[in-house]
Amino acid sequence: MAVIDIEYGKAILAEQGDEIASQNPSSLEWEMVMQNSSYGHEYARIELAEVSDMLEQEVLLSKMENFKRAYFMARRFLKKENPLRLEEVETQLLDQKVRIFGTFNA
Repeated sequence: MAVIDIEYGKAILAEQGDEIASQNPSSLEWEMVMQNSSYGHEYARIELAEVSDMLEQEVLLSKMENFKRAYFMARRFLKKENPLRLEEVETQLLDQKVRIFGTFNA
């Protein structure tokens, strides 16, 4: 997996309409990025399964890649700041996705 620097991560999030308010985002902000990008990826995956137009599929695949990059960028920084909280967040996300979507797809 390629290492994504913070500036590239901010650019990805800005493309998706999210902003990071400070130079050094808090653990809570990283958690929010992880949650939003995880759910965004899941909804895009569901929509991708229903779309037949190739152009729309490409747009969705691009969005999914951006969500994935944002998630792993936030994960990397949260792991440095608070590894125990990262474990909790990922467990909660998995539980929530199973309850909401009925299945889990990485």
